[in-house]
This record gives sequence, C-alpha cells and structure tokens, in this order.
Amino acid sequence: MCELPQNINLSKCNTVFCDSLQALEWLYKNGLPKSATIKTSAPAVLWRKNNNIQDIEKRWSIDDLARFTKSTKELSEDVFDATLSVSGVERELALVIAQTSIMFQQIIYKSACLEEDDFTSSRIFVHINGKGGVNGNNMNSPWDKLLASNPLFSTIDYTLHNDHWDVLSVKEISYWKRYKLAGFETIIYRSAIRFMKYFPDWLFKGKVLIPNENELIIEASANLALRGVKIKEIKPVYVFDKKIVNIDYADVWKSLFPIMKDRIQLWVTPSAVDITVSLFKDYFYERLKKFDQQLCGWSQVIANSGKTKQVVLMNAPGNINGQALSYICRKNSVPFIAAQHGVTAEISESAKMERVGLEGSVADAVLLYNYASALVDSRSYFSKGKQHVVGISSRHTRTTDTKVIDKIPIAYISTNLYRGNLGLHISEKTDYARAIDEYKIVTKVLSKLPYEVLYKSYPEENRRYADIDPVLSYVKLAKNINLYPYKVDMRYLLSSCRILITTKATSTLSWPVMTGKPVVFINWKHNSPLTDEAYSSISKGLFVFNEGDSNFHTNLRQFLSQPLEDIERLWQEKKIFREKMEREYFSAYKNNAGKRSANVIFRDYIA
Repeated sequence: MCELPQNINLSKCNTVFCDSLQALEWLYKNGLPKSATIKTSAPAVLWRKNNNIQDIEKRWSIDDLARFTKSTKELSEDVFDATLSVSGVERELALVIAQTSIMFQQIIYKSACLEEDDFTSSRIFVHINGKGGVNGNNMNSPWDKLLASNPLFSTIDYTLHNDHWDVLSVKEISYWKRYKLAGFETIIYRSAIRFMKYFPDWLFKGKVLIPNENELIIEASANLALRGVKIKEIKPVYVFDKKIVNIDYADVWKSLFPIMKDRIQLWVTPSAVDITVSLFKDYFYERLKKFDQQLCGWSQVIANSGKTKQVVLMNAPGNINGQALSYICRKNSVPFIAAQHGVTAEISESAKMERVGLEGSVADAVLLYNYASALVDSRSYFSKGKQHVVGISSRHTRTTDTKVIDKIPIAYISTNLYRGNLGLHISEKTDYARAIDEYKIVTKVLSKLPYEVLYKSYPEENRRYADIDPVLSYVKLAKNINLYPYKVDMRYLLSSCRILITTKATSTLSWPVMTGKPVVFINWKHNSPLTDEAYSSISKGLFVFNEGDSNFHTNLRQFLSQPLEDIERLWQEKKIFREKMEREYFSAYKNNAGKRSANVIFRDYIA
C-alpha cells in the first residue's frame, strides 16, 4: 500500500518526475491535476502523447548525442593518462578510473536533462520500488540526488502492485536441445570442474583457474582437461581489513578533477555543475573502494604456486573484477588469458567508444574469433596483451540442425534494449526515439508480411522501466506475428526458423550468421551501426538494409514479401562473399576453436 506523505498536497503540484504509468494513475487518483507537467523518459508513459507529458530527454538531439557519445573515447584516454601520471598508480588502477569516467556518463546524461527551474521551483519525484532483476532495482533516475539542494523538491515512494519480473532461463528448453547445442565438451568441462578439485595439483601437468566462463572457455578447458591439465573454478575470498595498494587516492582525484569538471560543464546547466561533480567524486571513491575489495578477495586465491604452472582463463575481464584479478596475477607472475566475449568490437562503430573495456586491455593474451577482432584489439589505446586467433566456438556452429524442419517462416530477433539508467551510450537516439523506430518496424514491415513471423524480444535481465515496452502491444495486435513468451536466448530457437532478421551491430548477429540460413540485417544509422570496413564486407554477405535510405520500410517489406524460395536462392548467390565475410568478421576457422585455444594455452603457458 502506497501512502502519500503528509507534507505533500498533490492538488497544488505542477511538475512531477515519473517513469511509471501505474504510479502516474495513482497520483491522479490522489489529487494530482491532469494539467500538471509530467517529466519522463519512459517510452510507455510518453506513448500516451499527452501534451502535459514531456520527454525529459528532448534536449538531446541526434547531433548532440553523437558528440556526447563519440567524445567519450578521448575522455577515457585522457583520464587514463592523467591517472598514470600520479606516482604509484599502475595500469590496472588507471583502467578502473578511465572506465569509471565512462560509466559516469549516464549520470551526466541525466543531469543534462535538467533545467535551471528544476533547481528552484516546486518539483516532485516519484521513486519506484519493484523487482529489478539480477542487479536489483535500477528503474529510478538520480533526481533525488541531483535536486537535493532545491528546498521545494520532494520525493514520493511508490511500490508497484502485482509486480512481476522474469530473468533469463532455459527451463522451457528441453534437456536434449540444450545438450545438442552445448556438445560433449560441456559434459567434460562440468565433470572436470566437479571431480578434479579432489586431487592434488602435482598429479596434473598444469592448472587453469576459471573465475567465469563462456562458450570458448568451456571448449578450451575441456580440451585441456583431456591433456591432463587441472580445471578449477575460483571465486574471490573477501578480507576487508587488508590493504593491497598503498596510494593516496586524493592525489588521483586532483589529477582527475579538472578533466571531469570541464566535461560536466560542457553539458549540464550551471546549477547542476557542482552537484554532478560531487556525485562523480562519490562514485570515484566508491569504485576505488570496490577495487580494493576485489584486490583483497583475489589475493586470497591467487598465489605463485612454484612448481605447478597455472594460468587464469577469464570471460569479459574488462571490468573492475577483471582489472583487480589482472593486477594480482601480474604481481604473482600468473599468466592472465581472456577469451573473446562476442562479435562486437570488430563490427560496431559505437564500440569504438568503449575500448577501455576490451579483453586485451587487461589480459596477457586474448583468444579471438577472427583477425578483424585481433586488429581492433592490437590497435586499441589500452592494448596490453598478445592476440591469438582461434575461431568461434562450436556452439555457434551447432545452431543449425539439418534434421529439424523449419517451422517458422520468418523470425525477427529484436535487439531493442532501452538505455534507462543502465545502458552505455552506444546509441545516438533517446529511448523514446528507439521505441518509435521499433514500432515502425512492427507496423510498417512485419505486420504487413504474407508470412507468419516470430517476434523474439531481447531477453532483458536488468529492468530499465516499470512498464511493459509499448511496442509489444502492437506485436500482439498483429494477426501474423507471434510474440515468443519466454526469456530464452535466441540460440535455442534458430534451428526452427527459415529466414532470420536482426538489427544493430552487436554480438547477437553472430548467432544467426553462423546458422548458414538467410539473414536480413537492419543497419541503424544512429543506433549501433556497422563500421564502414565491416559494412563493406557484411553488405555483400548478408541482406543489409540501411535505415537511413529512402523508402527503407517499403524496400524491406517488399523484399521479405517475396516467395521464401526466392530469398533462399538470392542467399545462395552470395555464398562466396559470405564465406569471405565470415572469415574476416566472425570466425577465421570453420571448427576446432576449443582445441586450437587449448594448444595455445598449453604450448605457451603450461608446457
């Protein structure tokens, strides 16, 4: 039950920050005038198209967002260099702080949405409580922190009724289908993890320590286990009274302060400058505290074992956890190896802004799918490691089952994931603008096709907004579109589909590409587009439609309305170009990525 604070009279309120339809209806029932201005970024709230409901992100034009996003690359490099110039700072700490400056751009983005009147006039913020997913509740913008100095600012807590939120699961997928995709390597890997821990290290030729996993790590580890290498999972053991890095963080802050203040002043209104700087300072020290904790945790696990050669093999280490582990490994002379997380950096224009998070920024060696990825990693400003091209995992190539009859004519694999308060700035469009783009795909293309279409929404684990995506109501209304009802990874459904459509230059693209089935790719001009280099190859290997072209929706609809046999025939005509594209941007080799990875690790770091 939500109670209205006694000091708030809604009938006299004229401006409210609210990102929930349910909360907004509650406000109206409790006296909020329908004439009150509602400031929001939630697509579902803005979808009402009420004149009193304002898009708080409207100050961000495409050009502004492009400048804001593209300038983060230089910002991260400047912060990295400034931090390294401080006596005693080593590269892992500098990486943490450079990445901290990038992650804080979400707060600067929100702060830039505020106007001078917001700091002096009466304002109410509705704080939403509800289920948020694996990382907790992140549905609220930091208005309560940014506007804390306004004496006329108040907060109302609203708890969502009948709240429900699912996380990614495979419970709807049969064990047989899971096994076919996972392969025998997974059984070997799970068995090795389970049983090898009971045997002493000296029985083995070496030891691989695994803090987390992905498809390539599983396959590489299985092959290593078969060669007599011990496979062991590791987790940090936290000891909070131990200090690893003896640096005065105040000196680091002094080097960082002018860079970040200039950045903040460039984008936010004058009244927001000091509080935004203050919030960054708090965030800076919070992240350093977490880094110290991670260092302590990993120092209890990683030690130079002397005679038994060991390596760490990690997925997606370009974060504070991986940066801390990399530091401890370096200090203990333990090789730190990373496996590529997915096909993104080599094809995405937007990913150029996030080079600080690349695997090669922290790892001594990186196992990569293709030579384009190796080139990106080696040319990164933050590059440290050696690149080994091994190919893509077998799971990617198992997604087509020739014994399965294609039951679904066309599948649309949506990558529409809103920014909310979590997403990195890889798009030059606001959440509402992205909702409109997706709505047009549904209403102007998919719903008008002469075929049954499966709409597979992105399996959002960490909730951005309280309300259901408004676009899904149009998906449900279309007679020829079926909305897949579960939060399941699309990889399990690919074998049942005949024609695959997806959007945005993300790791999602690699899964449909590796099926060998016809893939239609929508290249958004301002939302994770392909790099020019990748576009040159991918546009020849796939059916690529550019959102910025004239008659984009009409051309896409007409193409997909052809007889499916004609699309498949045109697909076969692209075979030579597609094979070249796959080698360049997806997998340099057809198979045996796990074995190839194991050979690199054993030869260079264990034998």
